Amino acid sequence: MRWPWSSPPPRLANAQADALLQDLLSRDATRIVDSARTVARLFDTAVLDALAPHAGRIESACAGIALGGALVSLKTHLEFALRRLNYWQARSGCLCALNPHYLFFDPRRLIDQGQMQLLCVAEAEDGWGACHHVACTQCGQRWQATDREYHYPWWEWKVA
Repeated sequence: MRWPWSSPPPRLANAQADALLQDLLSRDATRIVDSARTVARLFDTAVLDALAPHAGRIESACAGIALGGALVSLKTHLEFALRRLNYWQARSGCLCALNPHYLFFDPRRLIDQGQMQLLCVAEAEDGWGACHHVACTQCGQRWQATDREYHYPWWEWKVA
């Protein structure tokens, strides 16, 4: 493997962060997309702390790599993972503020992970899809997450 810089990528003390970083710097599209999806949904503060300083290096290493995708570019996952890392590095606020910017945040998974508390489920205002009324367990922000679907499931997040 030839690295795009003079030395191999750094090793991180956190094993999960190290594995993710190695994948994101690998220049292998499959590894990059799989790890970007993980980082995009990541809430582990120790892993975020370890990865965030490497966002620029990750972005540089992934530049020009065709990640594929049919209806939605798989680059969407990488772009959001980088956005998440930069947001975390800047300590810009609660991670729930990013929910509207990533179509793949399933409120049911966030509830199962303890990131959101279910308040109620109702029919969406437009009558299309279920609307999960939830509250962030970290900051208390209330959200409406509406199940949407076209050729794939996605969720529309709005501040309640």
